[in-house]
Amino acid sequence: MIVRGVYFGWYVVAATIAIYALVLGSTFASFGLYVLPVSEEFGLSRADINTGLIVLNLGNATLAPLIGRLLDKVSARKLMMVSSLLFAASMAIISQSNSLWLDAGLIAVPVAAGVLGGGTISVSVLLARWFTVYRGRAMALAALGMALGGIVVAPVIGQLIETQGWRFSVLVTGTGAGLVMALLAFLMRDRPGPDDVEVRGKVADLVPEPVEKAPPPPLEPAPGALTILRMPLFWLLAIAIGFGSSVGQGLTVSLVPIALDAGLTTMQGAGLISASGIAGLVAMLALAAWGDRIDRTLLLSVVLTSCLVPCALLLVAKSYIALLLTALVLGFALAALAPIYIALMADRFGLAAFGTVRGLLVPVMSLMGAVSVRYIGEVFDRTGSYDFGLWAYLVLIALSAGMVLSTRPRKEMAD
Repeated sequence: MIVRGVYFGWYVVAATIAIYALVLGSTFASFGLYVLPVSEEFGLSRADINTGLIVLNLGNATLAPLIGRLLDKVSARKLMMVSSLLFAASMAIISQSNSLWLDAGLIAVPVAAGVLGGGTISVSVLLARWFTVYRGRAMALAALGMALGGIVVAPVIGQLIETQGWRFSVLVTGTGAGLVMALLAFLMRDRPGPDDVEVRGKVADLVPEPVEKAPPPPLEPAPGALTILRMPLFWLLAIAIGFGSSVGQGLTVSLVPIALDAGLTTMQGAGLISASGIAGLVAMLALAAWGDRIDRTLLLSVVLTSCLVPCALLLVAKSYIALLLTALVLGFALAALAPIYIALMADRFGLAAFGTVRGLLVPVMSLMGAVSVRYIGEVFDRTGSYDFGLWAYLVLIALSAGMVLSTRPRKEMAD
């Protein structure tokens, strides 16, 4: 139902919340819940079962540049619909498959395409197109869906795994998520029209009035992928964001197994994911209120630095209280990370090639995430503990925060 006078961009935000919750809640947020039941059925080690997430990351890395470039060329709405239906069909097949190779192939291509084209890249491009003045607020509100994936979807998956088994859980949540995403994509619009006004009344004073007498500046062609890849700024930000995201993935995928090893039940492990989601919800509300008022480069550096806390907590204690606090801080940091870096990349590189920039950023993040997930699993398999991996994570987080801070324009640093 469309209410007159409401900017359509806010409907895009609402749809994005649901899409983020469904696509991330049924994949990345809940992956840890599948580690033990799937590994027991197929006789896999921790490192081996983490390969499922690695394959998804590698699929993301391969497909993201293509999907990002397509978003600058074709209808985002149509791409989202096709990708979402692929996601639904693939999850249905995985739920019935007994072939690890078939599962890996499906995860690497159609599932990854659904995550990117039906979700993460497409909706971030749409949000950047629909918002200029309130871009940070829109990104933060939309990212509430990332938190809701842990709060709502993960407990449902945990309950289904305990009562009906992991296969039924994949069938219901994966297929259902893809179909709902396709329906939401059908209701989307690619970009604002002439009658769509983001701000009205006094708020419109935030937008500079055009100079009528001066001719409009010629439109510069959008930089291509090779041009962007030659920019040191892109690599500094991409590697720093990749470090932070990969540490977050490693911690997230290990949190539930650590909890289960400590004697917690599957539902208690799902409760940790929910707690992480609640903390993410708080982070999104805070960003929605103040995210556009703080320098995004500084803000991203602070958020990355906060990831030191869960790493340190898991090094010194693995009690339920320590795990709960780890989940809360981790959820807050990871939920804040995505909208901040997406808005920052849109600010720094502009909208004309934003799809391409997002597409190029994903392979860096995905490859780092794949290495991180495999690494933390191997550390446990070889040493019986995650401690060595956690020390490495501490170093990477400190490095990533410093790299982001180094990209601040000198004028801002002087101020």
